[in-house]
Amino acid sequence: MLPSERIYCSLSGEVPDKVPNIPKIWVDLGASLTQTDLLEVIMNPSTALKVIAEAAIMVGADGARQFHLPKRRIIKKDGKVLEVNLKGKPLGEIDMFGGLITQLYDKKDFDLADPYQIAYQHFWNSPVPLINHMDDVKAIAVPDRHFYKEIGCGERQKEVIDLVGNRCALIGDCDSATLAFFVDLCGYQKALIDLIDNPALVHAVMEKGVAIAVEKGKFNIDLGFRVLRLNDSVANMSVISPQFWREFIFPHMRDVCKELHHYCPEVRIYCHICGNILPVVNDLVRTGLDCIGPLDPLGHFTPIQVREITGNRVALLGGVNTLSFIQHNPEEITEEAKKCIFEAGEHGGYILSSGCVIPRAASIEKLKALQTAVEKYGIYKNGRLVKTRPDNCKNE
Repeated sequence: MLPSERIYCSLSGEVPDKVPNIPKIWVDLGASLTQTDLLEVIMNPSTALKVIAEAAIMVGADGARQFHLPKRRIIKKDGKVLEVNLKGKPLGEIDMFGGLITQLYDKKDFDLADPYQIAYQHFWNSPVPLINHMDDVKAIAVPDRHFYKEIGCGERQKEVIDLVGNRCALIGDCDSATLAFFVDLCGYQKALIDLIDNPALVHAVMEKGVAIAVEKGKFNIDLGFRVLRLNDSVANMSVISPQFWREFIFPHMRDVCKELHHYCPEVRIYCHICGNILPVVNDLVRTGLDCIGPLDPLGHFTPIQVREITGNRVALLGGVNTLSFIQHNPEEITEEAKKCIFEAGEHGGYILSSGCVIPRAASIEKLKALQTAVEKYGIYKNGRLVKTRPDNCKNE
């Protein structure tokens, strides 16, 4: 099978030739593995797309997620990297040790009505909340799927598609429609307080988030993507209660899945919700997701616990502790990956991956350990793994 066929087969709950392998490589790790200057990634959106894809191919991965970054002008001053506008005015410091987000000095430098800034809203952080009342929500622009083509995302993405060919499957990103979207615009403290004090405002913001995520998904579908990522790394039981999840996250995540499946019935959607998801696994299935991930061990559960709840109703992705890529050697990572494969992928419907984004300090050898595990333990024959689950791979 080609990597794209292997991944699609697994996301459809079927049995491929072997377990697909999609390590969670972001632009910082991609830059590190390809020896690309991280400043070039910030200034050039094409470079951001390419380093992830090239790094995935280097480590033998079947798939690579794609993230569109805004083109930013930067200067270096006093050991800091600053984003500047066309006139050279500093807008804020870029977090070079985290998510490469510009920490704006002035709220006025983010305009909710600007479709360009909303399209890339994750990469600017206001010093104060941007959403305080319903008029602010109404002002939020919703860039349609054609807008991303107009600003060059389509051209850049097609260039990477041609570069990669059949060597690696590319995955489109819808970003977040729910709590992570609200947090980006308001900050953690206000967002979490508003769940209690202003639920109507929260739902209104998330409705805008749904509309934006759906248009991003449609843009990717129009480009030919048939696998999409939907993120909400904030909305887990390490942060909010199952009751809040069901009230605020479930209906909006369901709406995204419904709209995109209606637009393209062949599309497969997986979620990225790190942290503890165990209390809402059945609810995640009911949203219409095709795959639940990333089975984050830091949420204190195991892949087999999730598989026992879902059965074969949905595909699973992930399970390898992201900290293992800096704390353990390749052999230990392979052993950990083996356990994930046996626990979640015995009869297909599973993709091997990390429990969250892999730290930029991880080496090529440690990422290659996932592919080693696949070749040793992830081969299917007659609908099941060639090697059966060992006795020590049981729910503890």
